[in-house]
Amino acid sequence: MKKYRHVKKTSTKPEVREPIISRRLSDKFDIPEDIIAKAPVILGYGNHRLCIGNYRSIIEYTEELIKVQTKQQKIYIRGNKLVIAYFREDEMCVLGNIDSIEYHR
Repeated sequence: MKKYRHVKKTSTKPEVREPIISRRLSDKFDIPEDIIAKAPVILGYGNHRLCIGNYRSIIEYTEELIKVQTKQQKIYIRGNKLVIAYFREDEMCVLGNIDSIEYHR
């Protein structure tokens, strides 16, 4: 009679593997890695305009604070007279006097 030995297969969490997979796909297909990983893309124009790509939702919106949920984290935009100039499915833009941009897990 054969004896079978159970070998526990080690696995890594998807968030640990994701950077490796997205890097390989990026190299193979010549597509920017942030697009594959759906990482947030933040473009700042001085301290009066901020555009965020690849966001999921707007959590909170006041003239002093805008909280945005992305795939990996939350982004807090602090300032005064903040307004959301536009928001689309994949991109949004904030105008106003931007004091800080914070990243929260």
